[in-house]
Amino acid sequence: MNLEGTLDAFGLPDVVALLAGTGKTGGLQLRHAQGPGLVHGVVWFREGRISGASSDRSRASLVRRVVGSGAVDDAALRHAVQRATGGGTGVARALLDSGAVDPELLRQAASEQAVDAVFDLLRWQTGDFGFTASQGDPDDIGISLDPAEVLAEARARAEAWSRLEALVPSQESVLSLPVVLETDPQVSRDEWALLALVDGRRRVRDLVELTGCGQFAVTTTLAQLVSRGLVHMSADGSAQDHVTVVERRLALLAAVEEVAEPEEQDEPVAPEMPVGPGAHGMSAAEALAAARRAQGLGSASGPGVPLPGRSRQEVVPPRPEPFLPGRRPEHPEPAYAEHAMPAPAPAAPPAPAPAPAPGVPMGVSMGGRGTAAVVEGSSARALAEHVDPEGAIERDPHVNRSLLLRLIAGVRGL
Repeated sequence: MNLEGTLDAFGLPDVVALLAGTGKTGGLQLRHAQGPGLVHGVVWFREGRISGASSDRSRASLVRRVVGSGAVDDAALRHAVQRATGGGTGVARALLDSGAVDPELLRQAASEQAVDAVFDLLRWQTGDFGFTASQGDPDDIGISLDPAEVLAEARARAEAWSRLEALVPSQESVLSLPVVLETDPQVSRDEWALLALVDGRRRVRDLVELTGCGQFAVTTTLAQLVSRGLVHMSADGSAQDHVTVVERRLALLAAVEEVAEPEEQDEPVAPEMPVGPGAHGMSAAEALAAARRAQGLGSASGPGVPLPGRSRQEVVPPRPEPFLPGRRPEHPEPAYAEHAMPAPAPAAPPAPAPAPAPGVPMGVSMGGRGTAAVVEGSSARALAEHVDPEGAIERDPHVNRSLLLRLIAGVRGL
């Protein structure tokens, strides 16, 4: 028997009940205008019971559900597709025949797929239908569902759809994940399978295609995630994934993170200065000037001006180190020799001094192998006239003991 009509004149539940009551075997073909073209759906019957259904025959909905569950590998799927393209059987039936998929899992997926398809077809308000008894289901894997139960489940989903649309308003809505959650999330395996596909760009329709679980099942799971704050929904496509949000916020720190710290400059090494007055032929005044230049206390602009990049340092440290004894000159002065030479051993009382020789001033006596100088009064001036000026060390009147100590301490502090 051939049965044809339009959905606005005969509802899908009435047609399904008629075919189930007469125990027909074949395919109920349905067409519906959607967008620029037509969508073809089908409900398969075997002896009045539903053996399969699809709301879009152009897509292998049952196989997509199996692939989305991860129950088939590449080699098995490739072999099944090659067999299906040869004609006579579908991909799902080829997977079952080759043993690539657990039969119970495949039948469970086929049952859910049939209910999802009838739910989608019930929402078609316009279109036409026709029943053909000569056609059989190429993906018939042996399921047999009661048409009344399938229709009851489809009607229950249709009633719940209005509540789901309040949380998931459109199949074109873009999904994104929040950056921070208020509480620790608790998710099921089905929920995690959807969360793993949310990237801030995919739509609800894309998740339905990727998982193959059907529009109602995916929308139901997404509505639960949205109600718990685990997924954000954007109808205008302005949603951003959590990586984009974090990158945008980190970019705000660029103004303070791009300030480069000044490079550390090595301290200039001061030249090693001689220690002690008159060393290496340098007078005390010259040594003091060289030490001031080494410390940065003198420059081309004048003394007392520190060099650029150098801070003024104290010449005498708060706790001066003990000073080493001064260097003994090769030709000491008489006063230095008098203190440096060891004291002579006591001798017998001197004999009366003889008369002074001619040309020797009063108060100067000559005797023995050495010469002893006894200077008194005006004789000191006469003795000074006889001292060789080249054998004496010239003293700088501007250098005293305190200044020399400060000079030595400053050179050591470099």
